[in-house]
Amino acid sequence: MPPDCGTMVTAMNDGYEEILVKRQPKTTDVLLKGLVIALAVIPAAFGLLFAFLPALAIGVVLGFVGYYLLLPQLDVEYEYLYVGGDIDIDKIMSKRKRKKVGSYDKDNLEILAPTGSDHLASYLKNGKVLDYTSGDPNVKSWTAVYGSEKDSAIVRMELTEEIAQDMRRYAPRKVFFS
Repeated sequence: MPPDCGTMVTAMNDGYEEILVKRQPKTTDVLLKGLVIALAVIPAAFGLLFAFLPALAIGVVLGFVGYYLLLPQLDVEYEYLYVGGDIDIDKIMSKRKRKKVGSYDKDNLEILAPTGSDHLASYLKNGKVLDYTSGDPNVKSWTAVYGSEKDSAIVRMELTEEIAQDMRRYAPRKVFFS
C-alpha cells in the first residue's frame, strides 16, 4: 500500500478495490490561487477606497467566478475502482463534483509496469501520459498502456501490489514488477 499521502484503500475482496488518491498541489496551482485572489481583491479594494462602484463590482464578479469555477478544479482527488481486472477512474474536485475520466478494460491492456521500468520505453514514445497520481515522488506509481481499435491510452496510477498481482492473473505476460 502506498505511504500516507492522502491515499485511502479498501480491502481487496474478490477482485474489488477502491483507492482514493489526493493530488498534491502544484506550484502553478498555488500561483493561480494567488492570481485569482489578487484579481478579485485589487479592484474591490480600489472600488472601496475611491468609492468607484464599477471597480468594486468587477472585483466581486471576478471573486465569485474564480471561487466557483476555477478554484474547485485545483483541489483534486482521483478515485480508482478496480473490479476483476477493469479499472474506472473518477476525478473528484473539491469533494463536491465528480467526473469520470477513464474506464480501462483488462482485454485492452498491453502492458502494466512500475513507472520508469525498461519494459515501458517503447510505449512511452507513442503518446501522451494521463497522470492520475498524487504527484508525490516517494509513492510508487504504475504505468499501464491500453490499446483498442479506436485509440490507445498511457495511464499513470498509484495501484497497490495486490491489484498488480490480481491483474497478472488476467494477463500474465503483460504485467511486470520491475
